[in-house]
Amino acid sequence: MFKSAAASLLALSLALPALAAELRVPLPGRDDLVMDLPEGWHAQIRRPRPELPPTVEITGADAAALQVLVTPIWPVAPAQTPTANDIRALVQGAADRARPRAVEAELKLSDLAATGRHGYYFSATDRTPEPGGFRHLTQGAVAEGELRVSFTILANGEADEPTSQALALLRSMRRAPAHKAP
Repeated sequence: MFKSAAASLLALSLALPALAAELRVPLPGRDDLVMDLPEGWHAQIRRPRPELPPTVEITGADAAALQVLVTPIWPVAPAQTPTANDIRALVQGAADRARPRAVEAELKLSDLAATGRHGYYFSATDRTPEPGGFRHLTQGAVAEGELRVSFTILANGEADEPTSQALALLRSMRRAPAHKAP
């Protein structure tokens, strides 16, 4: 189910671990989205067409144990910059859709705010994961300026530490001027 939940979302504090690289995600006509990628983690940016938002696929050292999917979505004129209430409603809707398959009786929203942004997430445990799927899901969204950044964290095994590291990666998110081609 959580493998399906990640696809659905794509369609629509612990200390930071050692850092291996700064991950820059170019956004057409906008500042880059930048995150601090933990050491041993890998990222791939997928963009089916240049004008569409990219999806960043991040894996831990073991891709079967941890996957993080990040999709920055910019507003289409005349849409407004997302508010905290917009983000909360988006994440609550995702929690409501995940609830029927979750072990937990209630999926509470947690705050993922940082200076200059607001965000929410929830975590759930799939009671019957699909073959090859993930047992643990953390899903949410953050408003980063005019961007709405949706994310899904999928984990197997002991999920607390890798999920905390993935949330720290998301908290490290920032905007930076786009690199100019030489």
